[in-house]
Amino acid sequence: MRYSSIIDDYNKVVAVVRGLRGKGCELITVSLVRALVVGEDHRSALHYGVDPLAIVRAIKVRMVEGKRQGASTVEQQLVRVVTERFERTLRRKLREQILAVMLASTFSKNELARSYLKVAYYGVALIGVQGVERLRFGLTPASDAAIIAHLKYPRSLSADGDMAAKHSIRVSHINLLLTDRRFTCCLAEAGLTQ
Repeated sequence: MRYSSIIDDYNKVVAVVRGLRGKGCELITVSLVRALVVGEDHRSALHYGVDPLAIVRAIKVRMVEGKRQGASTVEQQLVRVVTERFERTLRRKLREQILAVMLASTFSKNELARSYLKVAYYGVALIGVQGVERLRFGLTPASDAAIIAHLKYPRSLSADGDMAAKHSIRVSHINLLLTDRRFTCCLAEAGLTQ
């Protein structure tokens, strides 16, 4: 797949963020944004689109343990979804980081987090605002932490006990972080509580 220019990708993401203003506001609650930040990007208040500490941690884990670990910020995840670039290459990652920094200088953390939640993939037939709505008001209504856990462990068509167990652990972890005062202070500093 051929890359478009970085400016074209930037303009595409900007257009999506602006186009999402006011859409799905009742579903993308303050508490859901808080769960997103503590679950996916808890140092959000400390960076401008790229988290250097997460990058160092991911490199260390890869080198020492041979495992892959994520280091993407909410801004980077938004870029990935909107540009539809998912290949695991250094080039894609560097472009994503550049675009994330550009977006962080254009929009508030709050607006970028809300935009990401409005377009994110939560599993099969669970995309964006409609996905949040189906999870929130489905047969077994999902909590904010459960909705955010779907970002890392999306719902699939087949019942997978291992995935369900990982999802459950993730929900417990997010709920624990949501009660930690250190994270709630960081959320307020980043303007992610309104």
